Amino acid sequence: MVSLLRQGRRLVPTPKNDEVCLSRQGMAVILLCNDDGVESPYLLGLASELQRRGHCILIYAPMKDQSGRSMALTLRQDVETNNRNDLLNRMNLASEHPMPSIHEIDGTPCDCIILAIDGYIEHNGDPKPDLCISGINVGPNMSVDLLHSGTVAAAREASLYGLPSIASSIAKHDPSVDPTMAIRLTSNLAESVLKYALAGGQEYRRPRRSDASIVFDDEDSTLGRMFGQGDIYLNLNIPEDCSGRIQASTVGARWYTGACNINEDGESKSLRVGSLAIEDDDIDGVASDSLSKGYASLTCLASWPQLHPLNVGDKALQQANIPGSDGLPRWI
Repeated sequence: MVSLLRQGRRLVPTPKNDEVCLSRQGMAVILLCNDDGVESPYLLGLASELQRRGHCILIYAPMKDQSGRSMALTLRQDVETNNRNDLLNRMNLASEHPMPSIHEIDGTPCDCIILAIDGYIEHNGDPKPDLCISGINVGPNMSVDLLHSGTVAAAREASLYGLPSIASSIAKHDPSVDPTMAIRLTSNLAESVLKYALAGGQEYRRPRRSDASIVFDDEDSTLGRMFGQGDIYLNLNIPEDCSGRIQASTVGARWYTGACNINEDGESKSLRVGSLAIEDDDIDGVASDSLSKGYASLTCLASWPQLHPLNVGDKALQQANIPGSDGLPRWI
């Protein structure tokens, strides 16, 4: 076990794992995270699929469930971490490819991404990632969910560090849903955008700061550059009975009602955040509309707040979500 401090302490050296990804020839290095915890079968299933396809997999994920933590950080205290290569025994891996490097961190999804990218990956002797995938999550992440989701937050945090990123979710709150289709679609999407992720990577850890701003010139190729340096990222939601088509979709409007659940036992009273009902506004072309048709929805989102020097602006986002003939965003 290693104790990590966000600021002001050198990391204690640990032995290198000779079986982790040591060569980048002919493969991409993909960093995986989630908010359901490192033992999630959806996370391990995605890692297995990508490893069998020949990619180098790094898993830096929360020690336990961190759902709904958004971009929360653990400050003013140490967080514990463990190597979890014991989880390799639960995975369906190809012996001819490097084994994944698996680490659990007792923090939030954003803790995991920040600590991994800003020092822990290098400390462990793992290679620099080309792409981040957060998920596959249990439950949808659409509309207002984007503000609460730890899964989406991890992808966004990685993009803030200049790493192109995808958030992926199965759009049902049921951990027993067969993830086969979601794993395939997420893996296919990752490979579709690797051409942008592998195009440079010079903005990893943001060496140029706001000087890296890209002015949108109405060209789809510029959107690819924006994704490649993490100024936009992708949010994928897959329905349980998915047709296999991914459809570019905008965010839409989702409303939760009855979120305050009151439990009384004599003089004792407790509250729980939940929801009695979820309603989506009936709007063509939004994520919920795509899911209702059996499509997986894919939305391109801005990584930076409005008015930030690296924010891509509404015009770029609108074009980034125009579908091509195959349903994917046209720029992909």
